Amino acid sequence: MAPRKRTIAQKKTTPPKTNAPWERRRVRSWAEFQKHIEQYLDGNYLFRGVTSVRHTLIPSVGRQRDGYGYKPSVEKDLFDQFKREALPFLAIRPVNDWEWLALAQHYGVPTRLLDWSEAPSVSLFFAVWGNDDEDAGLYIIRRPVEVKASKINPFKVSDVHFFYPGYVTPRLVSQRGLFTVHPNPEEPYSSKEMQQIVIGKECKADFRRKLDSSGTHHASIFADLDGLSRRLVAVQGYRVGGMPLASATAPTGAALERAKTLISNKVPTGGGPLVRKINPRDPQKGQWGGQTSRNGWTVTAKVNAIEEDWFHTVLTVSAMPGSRRKLSGYITFHLHDSFAKPVRRVKVVRGKATLGVTTYGAFTVGVLIGLDDTMLEIDLAEVKSAPETFRSR
Repeated sequence: MAPRKRTIAQKKTTPPKTNAPWERRRVRSWAEFQKHIEQYLDGNYLFRGVTSVRHTLIPSVGRQRDGYGYKPSVEKDLFDQFKREALPFLAIRPVNDWEWLALAQHYGVPTRLLDWSEAPSVSLFFAVWGNDDEDAGLYIIRRPVEVKASKINPFKVSDVHFFYPGYVTPRLVSQRGLFTVHPNPEEPYSSKEMQQIVIGKECKADFRRKLDSSGTHHASIFADLDGLSRRLVAVQGYRVGGMPLASATAPTGAALERAKTLISNKVPTGGGPLVRKINPRDPQKGQWGGQTSRNGWTVTAKVNAIEEDWFHTVLTVSAMPGSRRKLSGYITFHLHDSFAKPVRRVKVVRGKATLGVTTYGAFTVGVLIGLDDTMLEIDLAEVKSAPETFRSR
């Protein structure tokens, strides 16, 4: 008898390809992470932590931004301008472009460098401190060839190399930091030997506590007074509650209501906005990404004096000019803690959400757009049209 022909349902199918050409492995506990990382502790590997597994290994100068596309000429102009204008702030001048690049990278200037550490605990620290709404990732690569910085132009490398910066800051020593330099900043770095450990978002808070207990915390990572103060705030969060730890005692009273507000508004807890406040005088500052416009949305403010010492501020969230996006749903405004109701939820009407408040002086406002969870931040002290008395207070 002749074999029957396969029906469509019986045909073999090719398994779907994964998004990454490298191996990903999810760990579900601290013990599982420690067991898996053991094989990479022979000194031949480098580590980089990211707060979201979505983040690819693209140097900052090559990342796409609104209205920005990478051009070598723009990169060079930015680098040259930094070198010119940084000189008055330096006690010691970098000796070559490698040291200049490391210095620029350290202070947030977009470069073709990526930060790495020889210590997995350091990279894990950066992975789990922040963005508790998404799983974290720890990249592991085999140490590339070290570049001879004195003989090669960093803007003309043909392959990925690593180098130890001979200049920048004591923090690099405490973080066992080094850099890789990339010939094509727009191209995500990838290697078949690369590994990525995925840490579930539900594990982040517990990993933070474990890292702190084992000596990897803000005060050791940032070996200065800033790091010390940030660690003290973090430890207070561990002890007081407010949902920073999976194993913490359940909060009660005001702490419980605060935690409910954060969760209902999808705000990251355990080191995110309104939990780990860096500046008590301006608690929203730096907690919402520092951008007034993002993802096609923008927040603006108009300030008018109503008395000698009081001002009326109107905050407006809408689509950016020229954007085809249409705003709908609800917007959550996070004001200064001095307000009786620092968290305000406003319905979008005709593509805009407007909130008017009376205040004594300027402060930073955090904005959460419910439609797509975009976070915006506006420092009212930087609103140029506002009265000078308001801005300076």
